[in-house]
Parts: sequence; C-alpha cells; structure tokens
Amino acid sequence: MRKYTIILSLFVALIAPFELFAQDDEDGAAKDKVEALRIAFITEKLNLSSKEAELFWPIFNSFQNELKGIRKKQRDASNAFKLKANPSEKECENFINEQLSFRQQETDLWKKYSTQFKKAIPAYKIAKLLSIEQEFKAQLLKRLKERRDK
Repeated sequence: MRKYTIILSLFVALIAPFELFAQDDEDGAAKDKVEALRIAFITEKLNLSSKEAELFWPIFNSFQNELKGIRKKQRDASNAFKLKANPSEKECENFINEQLSFRQQETDLWKKYSTQFKKAIPAYKIAKLLSIEQEFKAQLLKRLKERRDK
C-alpha cells in the first residue's frame, strides 16, 4: 500500500511542473504549485492506497470547490465591510450574523462530506484530514519564511 502512495506522490510531483508552465499568469502558477503540494501532502499524511485515492480525490475536489465558494463569499462580505468608514450598529450586527452563517456553512459542508468521505476512506483517516489542512498551512508558511530569510 505504501508503494502506491509513493507512486501517486511521484506522479503528482512529476506532473506539477508541467502544469506550472502551462499557466500564463504568476498567481495562477503559484496557486497550482500550492495545490500540487497540498495534494502530495494529503496523500502522504493519509497514506492513501491507490484504491482509496481513486475514490477519495473526486470527493475531496468537490468538497474543496464548495468550500472555496463559501470562503469567497465570506471574503467578499468581509472586504465590503472593511470599506465602510463608520458602520452602524445594525451593519455590524448584520456582518456578525453573516460571518457566523459562513462558519456554519463550512461546518455543514464538513458534515455533508464526512459521510461521503466514509465511502472512500476509514474514519481514522477522515479524523486526520480534519487537522491536516492546518498542518499544511503551517508548513507552507514555514517554507515561505525560510525563503524570505535566505
């Protein structure tokens, strides 16, 4: 099983550079590179077998697409609120409720997809998945800081 994980990680690592060259804009290339790193990181940390990976990634990609939609709306609402010089009490209350609603939507999305993830991977791997994103972000920030310090 570990052999399949290594093969899948190598496949992602080999394909990622070609994807990066296909991007015309630097932001897109950076996002693609981060996404390739995220895929390799998750695959390694979850120790996905080839069968698990085959079932897991389409579900995870759907999950990520929905999550990105929620987070984009949240960012847009946050940016709109920041533009208000002196928001009223009512605007502040609306903003708070809106932000709490976005957080609830994320929680509901996790609940929805945890059921689907169970069709692809065992519960202990889903539990790991819940903390992997934070671990990935921490590692990514560490790498960026190391690059800046050089």
